[in-house]
Amino acid sequence: MNIGVKEILTDMMHSEKSLASAYCRAELEAANKSVRIALGNIQRKVQDQHAKLFHEMHQRGWYQTPTAGQQAIESTIISWEQKFQKEPSLSPNGKH
Repeated sequence: MNIGVKEILTDMMHSEKSLASAYCRAELEAANKSVRIALGNIQRKVQDQHAKLFHEMHQRGWYQTPTAGQQAIESTIISWEQKFQKEPSLSPNGKH
């Protein structure tokens, strides 16, 4: 079996995605502030690495992302606005 660049990049990107998820969970559950900060820093580095892999694959046409239409965007905005009205604590600024 011959493993090419596309397969290697795909595997690396999926690994970075899994790592980011694991570090995020660990950061959220860390009881010690210093540990939480350290895990957050590591998680951001993993996200940055994932972004580099994503952009490389996207440029090569190996990872396609659909473009959202205006109706889908507006529908999502309305949905979140309704959620924020029902539960203001979900809003990014804590109120809505």
